[in-house]
Amino acid sequence: MGDFVHRAPQFSMEMFHAFRDERPKEEKWELIDGVPMMMPPPTLIHQRISGNLETLLNYQLARVQPEWRADREIGILLPLDRNFNPEPDVTVIDTNVEVGQIYAERFYFVAEVLSESNRPELVAGADKPIVLAAKLAYYQQHALCHAILIVRQDRIEATLYARDRDFVPHVLKNPGDRLDIPEIGDIGSLACLYRHTPLWPSPAGV
Repeated sequence: MGDFVHRAPQFSMEMFHAFRDERPKEEKWELIDGVPMMMPPPTLIHQRISGNLETLLNYQLARVQPEWRADREIGILLPLDRNFNPEPDVTVIDTNVEVGQIYAERFYFVAEVLSESNRPELVAGADKPIVLAAKLAYYQQHALCHAILIVRQDRIEATLYARDRDFVPHVLKNPGDRLDIPEIGDIGSLACLYRHTPLWPSPAGV
C-alpha cells in the first residue's frame, strides 16, 4: 500500500486494552494505526454476507485445508506491530487453538465487509478511506496472509488482493465470477456471498 502514511500513535496497546475494558460491552473497538476506532453496529446484510463467506470457506477448507478454519470477528494481534488490534469480519486461522486464547497471531486470509467506518476520511490523493488503507497495509505485512477480500454490502462487488499477485487489487462485479482464494481454492460464485439478502440474484447459473 504505497499510498498509506502511518500516523503518530495515540494509544499504546496497553492503553487501548485498558480503555476498551472500561467501555460498555456492546461497543466494538479496534486499534487502527495507534488510534482507537469504534466500529458501527453491523447491518443485517453485513452479517448475512459475513456468515455466507464463513460457510463457503469452511466447506472448502474441510476438503483441502482441514488444519485451517474460518471464524468471524476474532482479534488479530501481531507481536511485532503494537499499533494495531483489528477484528476482521472473517479470518482463516489454525484449527487448533489454546484454551483461553483471545487473539490470533497467525492468519492466512482475512475479509472485510465494508461499513460506514471505512468512509469518514480519505487518504490524500487516493480513493481509499484511511481506515481501510491502514487495515490493508497491516494485513499485507503478515507473511502468512495469502489473500484479503474486501466485500461491498451496497452492491454485488468484491476486491481480492493476493500475495502471489503482489496484492494488486482484482475487482469482481459479475455475479458469476468465481471466488478463487490462493491456498484455499474456489469457494463459489461472487453471488453466493449475497444469499438471503436483497442483492441476491437469480441462482440460475451462479
